[in-house]
Amino acid sequence: MIFPDLKGKRFGYVNLNLEAEAWLKHNESRSASNPLLDPSICQSMIDSVHEKYCLDFSFGGWMEDRSTLWKGSYLERENSFIHLGIDINVPPGTEIAASFDATVAKVDDDYPEQGGWGPRVILKHATKPIYLIHAHLDRDIRCEVGDALKRGQIFARVGTPPHNGNWFPHLHLQTISKDHYDRLEKERSWADLDGYGPADDIRENASLFADPMELISLNDL
Repeated sequence: MIFPDLKGKRFGYVNLNLEAEAWLKHNESRSASNPLLDPSICQSMIDSVHEKYCLDFSFGGWMEDRSTLWKGSYLERENSFIHLGIDINVPPGTEIAASFDATVAKVDDDYPEQGGWGPRVILKHATKPIYLIHAHLDRDIRCEVGDALKRGQIFARVGTPPHNGNWFPHLHLQTISKDHYDRLEKERSWADLDGYGPADDIRENASLFADPMELISLNDL
């Protein structure tokens, strides 16, 4: 279970883009800017969504269009609103455990980049040719590159703005195929990697960044 603290809690899938459309319609603003780009306002929206559906936390986002949720953000420059990972919307400070036996491949932090990864840990699966990014973490990382982690071992916590990339508190999970990971390393092109991509590339990106839900568990079954 990726969040030992949340054992037994109620969770469910939520499409945040659809919820953003409903929220913005109900909370019309005279401002031309998107109020949900403010992490505190976005968190307030998510809290209301959880209350509406009687959830303690939620997940969703793989290959979803987030063009309403993040309208006016840096993603508009390339029209890159397709989410390449999943977001798990949990309380800040929630402890994160390894979902499988793994080796720590990368630990970094791009603060003060706005809309960045924040503190990030990438784990290499012990038996599968795949890596898993954990992003928007708290700065108190409890592992180092090269460490061997056992399934269930706690190694990080969910962070808060502004140090988590200035997002509302959540865990972003994104897989990377081994071939693509090796390419990023060889070409030293990690700065080009993002959590979003254009709709025209969705088929290719789905093969490079498989659904993280296949690797994790949100309950204790």
